[in-house]
Amino acid sequence: MRSNDNTKSNGDSRRAFLKTTGAGIAIASVAGCLGNGGGNGNGGGNGNGGGNGNGGGNGNGGGNGNGGGSGDGLKIGFYNPFSGPTSNIGEQKRIGAEMSRDMINEAGGVHGQDIELVFGDSESQPSSGRNAVNRLIQQENVDVIGGGFHSDVALATVEVTAQHDVPQIIDEAVSSAIVDKINEQELWNVFKTTPPSEAYAVGWRKLINQFQEEGTGYFPYEDQTIALIGEDTSYGLTIMDLMGSELDEIGWEIISEDEVSLDATDFTSLLSRIQSNDPDVVWAVQTSSSGAGNLTRQFAEAGFEETHFFHNYGLTIGDALETAGSAADGAFTMLNAGRVDSLLEEQGALEAWNERTDLDMTGSAALSYQNIKVISEYVSSFESLEAFRSASVEEWESTVLEHDPIPGGTGYISYQDNHQAAWGSVDTQPAPGYQVIDQELNLVWPSEIATAEIDTSVY
Repeated sequence: MRSNDNTKSNGDSRRAFLKTTGAGIAIASVAGCLGNGGGNGNGGGNGNGGGNGNGGGNGNGGGNGNGGGSGDGLKIGFYNPFSGPTSNIGEQKRIGAEMSRDMINEAGGVHGQDIELVFGDSESQPSSGRNAVNRLIQQENVDVIGGGFHSDVALATVEVTAQHDVPQIIDEAVSSAIVDKINEQELWNVFKTTPPSEAYAVGWRKLINQFQEEGTGYFPYEDQTIALIGEDTSYGLTIMDLMGSELDEIGWEIISEDEVSLDATDFTSLLSRIQSNDPDVVWAVQTSSSGAGNLTRQFAEAGFEETHFFHNYGLTIGDALETAGSAADGAFTMLNAGRVDSLLEEQGALEAWNERTDLDMTGSAALSYQNIKVISEYVSSFESLEAFRSASVEEWESTVLEHDPIPGGTGYISYQDNHQAAWGSVDTQPAPGYQVIDQELNLVWPSEIATAEIDTSVY
């Protein structure tokens, strides 16, 4: 088993401290949340829920006691953007985590004791995320860290949890740089759940290949040509580059690749040029809801004939669908991971969600429900809470890696040796494909998890 000696904190880490004292005495620290927020993340989430949250402390988390001691229940620190530009997604994630906590507690908790959640606000900023996690560990004395939406924030938090040997399971952050950092710096306390950016490109390749074989919509195409449009962010350009190799694998020709700015809303001249090349498919990747909605609407007005419009991530956002209106009918969009209704129904999670809120359950909420459930199941694998609290990083790592797949909100969760959760199939975490009809997202692909059939009347 690999050692984590290079990330120990000179013997004063929380877990080493608990080994010798058996008590959860808080270690004083000045943490706090700094910064003004900013950025729109990496496309990891897909929700547009309401609320603003405050990312507060244990008053919002429920449970009892201070955590960490032999008589207290499992205490999970859960950080996300509860204020700032993505607070709407953070609020969805809060609801999902609280729902998971309540469902587990109603079923007997973990080792017979209730879970407590303590929240930390990342404000969409790496510095604030680092400070929030530091506070959760040193002041709130949590046993484990969950949550995480933005990749750059997650990259900052793993250094904090590794310093204190605190187990961490990252929720929604996408970037493969997180897994690279885990392995390069041997941060074996950390695991990453959401599939990387490659999952989008692999998903599109499989969908296009299947549509070509089955003659879906305007398929099959003889020329097999595609035009790519990418938002000029690291997220957008990375995925557009990945599409190139995946399309080459199935014999599709890329006839154009164009970058558009994050705040662009007028694509008429670009679409006119693309239309003159008569591609079979126009594919785009954007995180801006305004950009995605306007591109979709202008595509419908550009005079394309028997050309499919595929959009990566941005068109899953409610504001984008509203901007596009009926022009989005028949478009396909995809996520790297999304809610799997059949699994959520089996677990009673959809019913519990609908009883709790009138908001639609987004993929972000499903991931946070899953995050708390997965953490709880791994901790339950230890003989007791004290056995978990006194375990070494190596013991935590082996428990996670050797555990059977756990049914969650986005698939079956099991972690690979590189600490990335398995992805890419219905047996792990599939990339869900949606057809837009009447401003609604219908889950139509892959067929094993589809909740609707493709409406061919719009083609």
